Amino acid sequence: MANHERATTPSLATLTIFHQKLKTEWKSTAWCGREYYRSNEIIKWMLRKGTDELTTNAGLLLTEVYQSLHLPQSWKISNGEDRCLIVFAILLELGYGQLIDVFQRSGTIDKKLPISDISNTELLEKDLRKWGIRDTEGFWESFKERMWSYHPCPLSLGMRNMFSDPDRGRWIMPFCKRQRINMKGGTAQVWEVVVQESQVPHSLALAAGRSVYTDSEYGPCYIFALKTFTEESIEIFEWERDAYLAMQTKGHLSGMVQFLGEYEIHEKLEGGEILHTRNILLEYGDEDLEEFFASSFNYPPNLNAETIQYWRSLANVAKALDAMHDLDLERENGRHDRYSGWHCDLKPDNILRVDGEFKLADFGFAKFKPMNPGRVPKQYMRGGTETYGAPECDRARLDSSISVSQTIDTWSFGCVLSVSATWVVLGYQGVLAYHELRRIAIGKLRERQKRGEDITVPVADDAFHNGVDVLPEIREWHMHLRSLLRKSDTITGLILDFIDEKMLLTESARQSTSGLLYPALTEQLRVAQIHYSQLVEQCDVNPVTESVKEALLGVEKMGNHPVDTQELCSENSFLAPPQRHQVKSSRIDKSRKMGVIQGKVAHRQDALQPNVTKIRGAQPSSMISSQYTEPNYTERTQLTPGAQPPESSSSPSFTYRPVMRPTSQVASYTSAISPRIYIEKEAVDSTRFTPSTILAADQRTAQSRHGNYSEDLRDAETSFAINAPFDSHSILPEKPVGLLPISTLSPETPQMWNHLQHQTLWPIYQEHQALKSKGKSFARLFKKEHDNYLKNFLDDRDIMFLVDNDTSMSPFWEMMTVVMETLVPKVEAFDKDGLDLEFTIGKRHNVSKNPASKILSKFKAAKEEALSQPHHYETDMASILTRIFDRYLSGTMGEMTLIILTNGVWGGTLDITNVERAIANFLKKPGLEEKLADRWFTIQFISFGDEASTILTHLDNDIAKKYSIPDVVDTEPVSGRMYKMILGSIVDTWDKASSPISPTTPSSPSHLSLPSAINLGTPSPSTSSPIMRQNSSRSSKRLSGLRNLLNGPR
Repeated sequence: MANHERATTPSLATLTIFHQKLKTEWKSTAWCGREYYRSNEIIKWMLRKGTDELTTNAGLLLTEVYQSLHLPQSWKISNGEDRCLIVFAILLELGYGQLIDVFQRSGTIDKKLPISDISNTELLEKDLRKWGIRDTEGFWESFKERMWSYHPCPLSLGMRNMFSDPDRGRWIMPFCKRQRINMKGGTAQVWEVVVQESQVPHSLALAAGRSVYTDSEYGPCYIFALKTFTEESIEIFEWERDAYLAMQTKGHLSGMVQFLGEYEIHEKLEGGEILHTRNILLEYGDEDLEEFFASSFNYPPNLNAETIQYWRSLANVAKALDAMHDLDLERENGRHDRYSGWHCDLKPDNILRVDGEFKLADFGFAKFKPMNPGRVPKQYMRGGTETYGAPECDRARLDSSISVSQTIDTWSFGCVLSVSATWVVLGYQGVLAYHELRRIAIGKLRERQKRGEDITVPVADDAFHNGVDVLPEIREWHMHLRSLLRKSDTITGLILDFIDEKMLLTESARQSTSGLLYPALTEQLRVAQIHYSQLVEQCDVNPVTESVKEALLGVEKMGNHPVDTQELCSENSFLAPPQRHQVKSSRIDKSRKMGVIQGKVAHRQDALQPNVTKIRGAQPSSMISSQYTEPNYTERTQLTPGAQPPESSSSPSFTYRPVMRPTSQVASYTSAISPRIYIEKEAVDSTRFTPSTILAADQRTAQSRHGNYSEDLRDAETSFAINAPFDSHSILPEKPVGLLPISTLSPETPQMWNHLQHQTLWPIYQEHQALKSKGKSFARLFKKEHDNYLKNFLDDRDIMFLVDNDTSMSPFWEMMTVVMETLVPKVEAFDKDGLDLEFTIGKRHNVSKNPASKILSKFKAAKEEALSQPHHYETDMASILTRIFDRYLSGTMGEMTLIILTNGVWGGTLDITNVERAIANFLKKPGLEEKLADRWFTIQFISFGDEASTILTHLDNDIAKKYSIPDVVDTEPVSGRMYKMILGSIVDTWDKASSPISPTTPSSPSHLSLPSAINLGTPSPSTSSPIMRQNSSRSSKRLSGLRNLLNGPR
């Protein structure tokens, strides 16, 4: 407490206990780093009476702090409307507990706190001075600051609160942990928030269901989903909130995510900025349907009862959709108002799995209008899904005068059911193949349109229609699924018939299904059950016997406690099969490997144990199920809407993971994508893979593609091929021409691929890991150890890094960190006067002529700022390059390479051709053009993601010829070769070397552990890079890069 004297109080037992508990037991730290006290626990303790005491703890405290004839009675401050136990606690913390009767008399009591200002302070001045407080203004400031710590925002079921403090943002939300669920970058940011059990009232705990776990730091906690909207998205927030509120009047809908409340708040950010947001608190979903399909822990159902149960759960979504399409609201006066509703964004990632059931979510584009009997309801739409959208939605998005009927939701749900049927029959590999089918079909339509045919083409590359009607290939796919159905599956065929006959039809043929989807699907389920019973009676299928049930359930339960398969993958798993036979310890852990149960069959326990009911509602901490484990969270950092939290090295292979997970899912999360081995020109059976055959094939491929490369590089490559141990690069050449089916893999190959699924094998990650392994920290990175190969080309060349830090780059910061921490130390030794670093947004972190340590420090600061930035920024690359070029021309014009880390989106450049014109105009400047033959100034793009790979490829391959300028521009994907990221624009051989462009979904290197056996060898332009897909999660959607996974970026 500043500038005022503290009254002297004896250090007696109860007061000492109070201060100890205040410091250690009642204090919590919110996600933002601010501390608050759990006031309800303080009040309980104050009112508690010891077994040997005649009064409460509050009474004992009064006795200890008052050294006068007058002693207030504890009941006066403990009960009724004028209770002021929290005021008493604040005064005790300040050391002036003896002022409590003065505060109570002046009306400063618990129920009035917190307040932005205390207006009657002048009435207390005399009393304050009486107790030796000379700086009364400082005292009040201290009191008010602590006041907010004792009053975190209260949570309640159905809350609709405004926590307003626009000038100072002192409200604290009691979220002990908060992390992004995804990085979709839509109209709202979705967070997973964790709240201690003591901060969750009973009614809210009941609604939260089983989303409770025991945290090692915070004890029993509840998990919720939080959608945060900034000022720019108020309209979307109001749409979604109103949709939830309207649907809530229908009572509890089993097929809709529960709305738990909403609030508005002014929050103070780390930099002092006050952020005003609207927020919706929702029931937490373990995963969405898209993730459910992709998870290697979920197996398709195969028993009849399981399959029925799966489709019944999806039918609940139709129940919620029906309620939305025909919303009947009963008013308090008994009047009924009916509304027609549209979801407008129905797709797998808007269907969540909550407590094993599927529920409809995300009403951000929902619309309602009063029902007009006798007329087909029509509405204008904004936004929504393109892939799962109806044909008329494409037209409506382009022309705001076109309205759509509710059957757009029917179409979208039909697409969802179609993908679901695919997963039931073929698993996730089938889902990928189905996506590829649509992509190929639409690609052919686009080719026909380019040839001049008058046909329509959908907006999305993977839509289910051709612009007017369902793709013929969809019908063919459904026929394919029917031919593969199990005899015991009596429901999936009926679902496919319903999709074809009622849902995926032209706009005119699609009849209104308002209020009819759920009854229709339940009828299909009823028919399917009858049919199965008939098959059993006729002995066409055999029922599941009790002994079989027991065995199936036994294995199912084993899925709760799997062996960590990642631990089972040793360095030896990178060796080719013949080599692994020579490793003595390669089979030592066979007993551990054989017991791994990675996942569970969908709805098996529901089907085989139908009488075991699920327990919902709040559970006392002693009753928390052991199947839930504490989530892996990173260190607490200051995050804001828009921030992506860093990953901890202990986390699974994703940036962020929903925490209410069975142990089997927490262990080692991997994608269910089957391993694929691509060999150029022909598919080679993996059983024939040996180091010699693979490397020889690589050499032949390299020689045919790079026949004109220099002798020194050829020698270097040959040396590498002969001496290097087996490298996974060799398995995955550059062009995926041949596809090796998983069934042809040798028995030992899955171990190798299981390891590969867990690791990032791009060269940049390997080099990063190699640098890290040289020492316990990155300190060694800053030692100027020359790379003799780079020295031939970089000596005394200026290097500038330009980092694209606009909003679209948010998912790639961890990847960019790997690139910077690898390349900066590599090139530092050759730029004698220091490196340069600039950013496309803002100049605060730009530095010139600095060592590697300073460059990386500034990069880290810019990263933290970008990830905590709530506003949306777009890069104007044309303007940025022009500024850099002008500065270069006004200087000494020495040799220089500009290395640009970007995704090529550049939303701030209105005319994208301005970028190439800026480059061309610069390269034609007098005094520079004649030097460019020796690549005096070069530009190297390192590309992230695939959203705009076309423009970057165009800048690399086309503009030299188009503008008659030297070819000094190169592009290399982050999945490509590390040396090409440095030398691609400088050395002709590296410039001509092609690289595979792998999908670059956001991932973090922090958990990577590459085997020491990997030898990076001498750099060579012909060394292949792996085509691998990163594991991901709700924070980086598994299917967000699906198109690129199957086909590579276009």
